Amino acid sequence: MPITPPFRADLVGSLLRPAHLIEAREKRRKRLLSNDELKVIEDAAIREVVARQEAIGLQAVTDGEFRRQSYIVDFFRKAVGSGGLTAEKGDFFHRNEKGETIPIEKLVIHKPVKWTGPIFAEHLAFLKSISKCTPKMTVPSPIVLHFLGGSDAILREAYTSLDQFWSDVIEVYRSEFAALYQAGCTYLQVDETSLVKFGDPEIRATIERRGDDWKKLVETYVDVINAVLSAAPPGMTVGIHVCRGNRKGFWQADAGYEFMADQLFRRLKAKFYFLEFDGPRAGPLEALKFVPDDKTVVLGLVTTKSPALEDPAMLRARVKEASAYVAMERLCISPQCGFSGNVGNTVMTADEQFAKLRLVVETAQSIWGAS
Repeated sequence: MPITPPFRADLVGSLLRPAHLIEAREKRRKRLLSNDELKVIEDAAIREVVARQEAIGLQAVTDGEFRRQSYIVDFFRKAVGSGGLTAEKGDFFHRNEKGETIPIEKLVIHKPVKWTGPIFAEHLAFLKSISKCTPKMTVPSPIVLHFLGGSDAILREAYTSLDQFWSDVIEVYRSEFAALYQAGCTYLQVDETSLVKFGDPEIRATIERRGDDWKKLVETYVDVINAVLSAAPPGMTVGIHVCRGNRKGFWQADAGYEFMADQLFRRLKAKFYFLEFDGPRAGPLEALKFVPDDKTVVLGLVTTKSPALEDPAMLRARVKEASAYVAMERLCISPQCGFSGNVGNTVMTADEQFAKLRLVVETAQSIWGAS
């Protein structure tokens, strides 16, 4: 049984927000609740969802991101301060097999990015105080603002130089990592939602149309992420979740890992990866042959895009297939993504969600003898 992350049975981070919590957040926006009143409701909801994670045997638990509006916005909103971040129509969208789309907004920066105090450290401290399991915290990738909006979203009011922007972003992460570690965080996940998408020709074309050389941009992105990863304090384990987009069962990119394998697996200095392998759009498991021998892979074989439970025999067979490329002792299993990266982002019930997580734990136990 692993005693340090990642664990044989793991989870990506976000969980479905209870209806009463979503309602409470809406009341807070309308100023019908105070911050203290909302926190009481959040605390209770987090205690309950952590207890459910513990009950099914997970070794790492999260707060479900219950205190956030989305996996992106809350982090950067705190980093730029009041009025420093606005949303506009973006160039990208989520899509599904029927051709339906959901637009993705870009976030425009109006103030310089600056760390003025802990962003998620208090969240982590509360999580650590209510569970004996390993508390897991997640943060968005440092490149996501630029990926969604390009230079136009940054070089308006706050910056005249992208170099200065990247320097400021890296410093925010360095300071936040230190604060999280001081609060007791030893397990951190960076949600990287951009790099693998360059394998999709439509994504590359969109990047080129807005004036970016996608090849140079990828080099910059990897350099920035590596600078952030190197800022992690000794004793903090940091992994990368590689995502193609996931909203209400919709996705953003159709691309396997081969196209970006050199950048993702060799140049990127991550110790382990949460990789999506829940369907054909993720490409074949054979792409794992590009993963260096000193890195671990958490196989995202259980989808969060559909409530239907996967066949345990199929999951075991997929893990065995993956072991032809990455040694079994360097493999783990998890859902392919979070269950609710945004408030209200769901295609299943909470019970169906926990049935999926229980399946992950039971599959890990059947393969490795422990979760």
